[in-house]
Amino acid sequence: MTFGFLLILLLAVFGIWYLLDRREKARLAKGLPRHSGLRLIFASFAILTVLFSGGCGGLFLFSWIADGMSRNNYIGWEVISVLSLPPLLVGLLIWWLAMRRKGETDKP
Repeated sequence: MTFGFLLILLLAVFGIWYLLDRREKARLAKGLPRHSGLRLIFASFAILTVLFSGGCGGLFLFSWIADGMSRNNYIGWEVISVLSLPPLLVGLLIWWLAMRRKGETDKP
């Protein structure tokens, strides 16, 4: 791996952590309880999963469309969706589970 790739990955992780921490500080200012650190860690990994699987799948799909949607016997929208949608959906599920709250604890 190159240094540039690692730097971009670290910047993405710290950026996501900053945004989640800012969101939690806003919740605390409203009198709502903060999410735990473990939930934020799972949410960060879920965001990265969604970003990379959805982003790469979207790039491959748009590249395939830009190439004229050719059928070259091994790639098509089916292959792209089968390889990119399951991690995207799992990441969204983990994000939803990490960020959801029970109804009684959210009331100020």
